[in-house]
Amino acid sequence: MNINGFKLISEEFIEDISSNVKIFQHKKTNARLMAVENDDDNKVFGIGFRTPPHNSTGVAHISEHCVLNGSRKFKTREPFMDLLKSSMQTFLNAMTFSDKTIYPIASRNDKDFHNLMDVYLDAVFFPAVRTKKEIFLQEGWHYELKNPEDKLSYKGVVYNEMKGSYSSKDTIMYQEFAKGLFPDSIYGNESGGYPYAIPELSYEEFVGFYDKLYHPSNSFIFLYGNMDLEEQLRFIDQEYLSKFEADKIDSEIAVQPDFDSPKEFNVEYSISSEEDPENKDILIYGVRTGFKYNPVDAIVNSIVRSTLFENDGSPLKLALLEAGIGEDIDGLYTDGMEMGLGLVAINTSKEKRDEFKDIIENQLKLIVKEKIDTEKIEAAINKIEYDIREASNFPTKGIIYFISALDTWLYDKDPTLNFKFEKVLTEVREKIDTDYFEKFIEENILNNPNKVIISLEANPGKNFELDKKVDEKLQAYKDNLSKEELDKLLEENKRLEAFQNREDTEEEKATIPKLKLEDIDRKVLEIPTEEFKENNYTVLFHDLFSGKINYITLCFDLSWVKEEDVQYVALLSDLLTKVDTINHSYRDMETKIYLQTGGINTTISTISDYKNPGNYYKKFMVSSKAIGEKSKNMFELIGDALLNSKFDDKNRLKEVLSQIKINLENQILQAGHSIAILRSLSYQNQKEKFNDYISGVSYYDFINELNKDFDSRFEALKEKMEEIREKVFNSNNLIFNVTTDKDEYKRVLEEGKGLIEKFNSKTQDKSDLVFDLEKKNEGITSSSNVNYVTKTYSFKPDEFHFDGSMLVISSMLTLTYIYNNIRAQGGAYGCGMSINEAGNIHMYSYRDPNVKNTVKVYDSVGEYLRNLKLPKEELVNFIIGSLTKFDPPLTNMQKGNVALTMYISGKTVEDLNRNLNEALDTKVEDFDDIADLIDRAMKENYVATIGNNEKIKEDKDIFMEIRPLNK
Repeated sequence: MNINGFKLISEEFIEDISSNVKIFQHKKTNARLMAVENDDDNKVFGIGFRTPPHNSTGVAHISEHCVLNGSRKFKTREPFMDLLKSSMQTFLNAMTFSDKTIYPIASRNDKDFHNLMDVYLDAVFFPAVRTKKEIFLQEGWHYELKNPEDKLSYKGVVYNEMKGSYSSKDTIMYQEFAKGLFPDSIYGNESGGYPYAIPELSYEEFVGFYDKLYHPSNSFIFLYGNMDLEEQLRFIDQEYLSKFEADKIDSEIAVQPDFDSPKEFNVEYSISSEEDPENKDILIYGVRTGFKYNPVDAIVNSIVRSTLFENDGSPLKLALLEAGIGEDIDGLYTDGMEMGLGLVAINTSKEKRDEFKDIIENQLKLIVKEKIDTEKIEAAINKIEYDIREASNFPTKGIIYFISALDTWLYDKDPTLNFKFEKVLTEVREKIDTDYFEKFIEENILNNPNKVIISLEANPGKNFELDKKVDEKLQAYKDNLSKEELDKLLEENKRLEAFQNREDTEEEKATIPKLKLEDIDRKVLEIPTEEFKENNYTVLFHDLFSGKINYITLCFDLSWVKEEDVQYVALLSDLLTKVDTINHSYRDMETKIYLQTGGINTTISTISDYKNPGNYYKKFMVSSKAIGEKSKNMFELIGDALLNSKFDDKNRLKEVLSQIKINLENQILQAGHSIAILRSLSYQNQKEKFNDYISGVSYYDFINELNKDFDSRFEALKEKMEEIREKVFNSNNLIFNVTTDKDEYKRVLEEGKGLIEKFNSKTQDKSDLVFDLEKKNEGITSSSNVNYVTKTYSFKPDEFHFDGSMLVISSMLTLTYIYNNIRAQGGAYGCGMSINEAGNIHMYSYRDPNVKNTVKVYDSVGEYLRNLKLPKEELVNFIIGSLTKFDPPLTNMQKGNVALTMYISGKTVEDLNRNLNEALDTKVEDFDDIADLIDRAMKENYVATIGNNEKIKEDKDIFMEIRPLNK
């Protein structure tokens, strides 16, 4: 059957995803298209290309950034940013993988969906970057030189993004793992770009890469949701694909040739110049294990990694930790057609490499001989099954389906294979009682010649030395330029600056498709909530369809907590399910949990009082989910973890503390802007000081001190944890939050009550917790190549009244002035500002090469806003772009959690509606008042930066204190 230029190849209703799936081929160009039809109003469009990188210059990643910066029909400098300003999008992004680049969008508004699809198709097929080199220079890299006497440097958004990425141990581990396993394949290259290789990419090579691969004959188009499919096909054909002829695109991905024997590699990686390198090395053991386009093999790979390497009860993890090989053990995998399966020991010594390998292989031989515990396999399958069924609990489900389809489709296999997961899971489960998994270990790990052993040696200040060599290379390059060449370089920088500072003309702005306010469904989030009082606690029920998955949260009151107890409460949250209980060893606990549930998670939340923002509520949250009748076992396991956990295993406690420290370090280096915002607010705000104590730099310092002095503090720590546990799990003022449908609710309620009755109900005095606040304005140095720069202020309740227009204006400033100055011109990967209901203003940058210059931008935001003469129609665009904040797409589990937070805070649907109307009524006349607030906030001068040691010291005058992260 032919439909609007497309030939229908197949059609099938797939029960597992409740969707009708059609596969098409475009008749003229051979473009592939998949349509997943269902009743989901959160519609998705995506287009992807096979983009194998043949070096590590990051050309695929730079292409992803560049094509969204203007096109044939959409003439503004950055249509992508214009869409963020004025669209009702529920997802708008682009992603570079190891072998593909995808451009997905989503919207619940039909007109908006069409507009987004139009802009993205024009961007990928007719981008301005092919003739505007300045886009490449901004997004990729360029020689930065404003004046002849200035120091020459590299700058570019992707360049700085990847410098930040390579500040993380995780990035380095995964890339060296891939390089080792795939030395002769594209998968050994860094598709995102190795920062020291990115400047090797020329503009001409970039254009050549684009011209070769961004063609309909190399494309994969995806449609999902409730839409007029024939109309979408007509539009895609007539407006885009019909403009091209079929072409033979060489984007084939070659398979890595087999090794004759296992290989060993030694590599260095950088830590901070002030850090002691002893026992900071990393050891990796890995093998190639097959192809991802076989769904059974892909799931088996995940099961083996989970059961043998990653879980706390995994035999290899236990054996290595008990032998003192590393402070943490984890699994590794690779992205792409061929699968890598690996294990990593973190914070160890390269001298232990042989012992590391011997322990792994001896344990594997023992497992083959004695068989894997079948319960561990079943638990791993259950964990995977929850993830598949819930689409990773991602609210825009179509995005997950698009990526999942490409796991087979990209390699010319059936694109529906991963949608038929029931059959695959059944097939895998049938292998549990056979010797299939033991044979897999024997053939794919023990006897596999495609094996690598890699040692990553910690080298203090290695990045500093590399940067020094870059500086020397740049200086030599500059010194060898003739006057004409130097003038040409200066002129190129002037053209780039003019391009970045240039305002779009009215004609150019008119090319961007826009919604009108009458196109918008003015809704706020409404979640069904029923409240019941039960003795000394409250039950909240949210009647939402959940496919028989019951979602629960036990929310314990922490109003009793004193300052000296706060960090021990946070530690309790991190320890639960990681230590022995009376009924289960920690080795078995994770298996028991995933046999019966989708996981048990603990966290501490602070929630501002909506009616009185100076107050806040402290809660210890325990969340879980289970299918149908398994909820009974879920409550038994929660009770065991909460009431019966033991803190008397000294070695185990020490292991977990080391793992907590490693996880916190990774978080700080990968999401340093969040930690820095928290740190800056903690100088001035009680709630944020509490948050810094439980999850920020203060908590990291606390864990660090416990690790350093563990032996002498163990007995006191054990007693303290028992005391804290007794206080936390108290049923007074407990909230029992249940999200499921009515058929399941009654049983879940009775089972939950049975557990709640076991908690103590002793009266606990309320604590008048007041922290001493001190302005520190810290520069916190680390091994990072980039910086996370923040400036904040917390208004007192009588100085501030939240208004919905603040959401519109802060979003507008993020997407215009802050973005243009910090990202486009400054080279940071990310930046933004926020004004929240509690009276906090914060500004931040992410993976930023600058410190002082970024703070100067923050200080000028108020003046920019005050002088801004914004036409009414442009303000309307910003209003429309802000409205999804009032009715965001959420899974039913997420809705239950949001309803719980609203209940605790006292925020109502009426409040949301009032804020929505305030946002809709935003006027240019509001700018002066917000500008005054911003000016006041910036003049109070609360700053915190986490980042590069040398850069922070170079800009030391903006800090009151400079300290290393790892003191």
